[in-house]
Amino acid sequence: SLEAAVCGAAAGSFSAAITNPLDRIKTLMMTDTTNAYGGSVLACASKILKDDGVGGFFAGVVPRVGYIAPSVCIFFVTYEFVQQKMKKAE
Repeated sequence: SLEAAVCGAAAGSFSAAITNPLDRIKTLMMTDTTNAYGGSVLACASKILKDDGVGGFFAGVVPRVGYIAPSVCIFFVTYEFVQQKMKKAE
């Protein structure tokens, strides 16, 4: 349904945006072969804040929302569809 699609897209967008800072830290730490980010979550967060400001935690948020929101939208629509089919089968 349209309602499930809208709710799924909204939920996916919100969750992707709100978890972006942690995802940014994780990605930098995983790809940090020179130990430029200090090797700890706190050191990495401090370096991002120092180098890029608060906005640095949200670098890449648009592409992240762009690929997570549609998948959550599809999940919600599929869940609603299956739930309705199961109710009819009872």
